[in-house]
Amino acid sequence: MDTTLTSLVKTLLTGDGIYLIGSIIALLIIGYVILCVFAWVSDKQRDIISKYYRPKKILNETEAKFFNLLCQAVPVGCSVFPHVSMRALIETNHWDMWAPFNLKRVDFVICNAALNIVCVVELEGHNEQKRHLRREKMLQNAGVNILRYRLSEEPTVDQMRQDIKAFIKENAP
Repeated sequence: MDTTLTSLVKTLLTGDGIYLIGSIIALLIIGYVILCVFAWVSDKQRDIISKYYRPKKILNETEAKFFNLLCQAVPVGCSVFPHVSMRALIETNHWDMWAPFNLKRVDFVICNAALNIVCVVELEGHNEQKRHLRREKMLQNAGVNILRYRLSEEPTVDQMRQDIKAFIKENAP
């Protein structure tokens, strides 16, 4: 008894059927080769892109020096965090006003043991004050204390310790 499947196999194995099977196999091989080429190109693209990325130091030399002084100045139980985003420090419901500062950051944040903000510390070089004015206003409106030091004035550990302790006493219950 001839079934449809057996008749199909007989047709494929005779004459024109062999060409049909060969064509299908050829198309599958071509498709596989094309996929391999795309995978190879994708890997090459990834290698090219990875050449543009490399790790960097979190703080430059000046910031690192100041960070070490600041760490010596904070009282026991307090921590210093460098390069904290404004988004981590304050929040608002007015996103139209927030958008320009969403990705901005402050130089350092000092937190107490409960990780509440004691103050923000801004390190100023030359001509940086204008850059900080709007950000400072936002922080002040949120009730965040700000300390500002100029590198040219060479602040001492004792001076910074007194400034920080004043904010801790101010925030004490």
